[in-house]
Amino acid sequence: MSGGNAFRGLRFQARARSAFTLIELLVVISVIVLLMALLFPVFSRARKQAWATACQSNLHQWGLFFAMQAPEDGFLSVAPALQWMDDADRSGPRAYRLCPAARHPFPGDPVGYGGTFHAWQGTRYRDETEYGAISYGHNCWLSPPNPDQPIWQIKNAGQVPAYFDCADRSVEPDHHDPPPEIEGYDAPCEMSRICMNRHQGGINMLVMDWSVRKIGIKELWTLKWHKEYDTAGPWTKVGGALPEDWPEWMRKFKDY
Repeated sequence: MSGGNAFRGLRFQARARSAFTLIELLVVISVIVLLMALLFPVFSRARKQAWATACQSNLHQWGLFFAMQAPEDGFLSVAPALQWMDDADRSGPRAYRLCPAARHPFPGDPVGYGGTFHAWQGTRYRDETEYGAISYGHNCWLSPPNPDQPIWQIKNAGQVPAYFDCADRSVEPDHHDPPPEIEGYDAPCEMSRICMNRHQGGINMLVMDWSVRKIGIKELWTLKWHKEYDTAGPWTKVGGALPEDWPEWMRKFKDY
């Protein structure tokens, strides 16, 4: 063999030794797929946790604003309170009006209810001013029959809902409200507008002591929505509710 042919033969053998075989390529691809399968759920949980944290931060900002307006005697005049919440809906900073998990309304519905991962949008009842997209709503039971009189004095304020993840502008839940058979808004059940798995088993809520915390889906029935609300009603453990009494989609969540 001539010198040139021998050199070309050595180069060919070197290239052949440096190439991947089909089996090696399949092994590498399998490892990558396995790593993706392991890491994607971790990334998804981290993203959802970041959404929940940002949502609580939004509600905390509203809590600071409401707290600065509230008097020190334990009473809260309804007209200003609801006006603050209405202003929060209508003209508050957009970043604070939207939960990161529900930034956009349902496609093609310019005015309507939201859902677990969709914002609601609508207009004011009197002047038809558009709200735009919003992810939160307030406890409409804070309004008494006579708007010129103050709200009942707040006792156990940490159990009284104020402003929270919601599929509508406001809600008026009652302890007899049944859970929705399907997740999301389901009229005429008021509780269904907030009974949703937006944040890994519950929603975020600002309560009347102006603190923010996550509320479990079934825990919604144990809060003090209004003065006559029974916190040991038929949809609580104390009231006799059993795991099998709940709709199938809710049975995996913690009982209260």
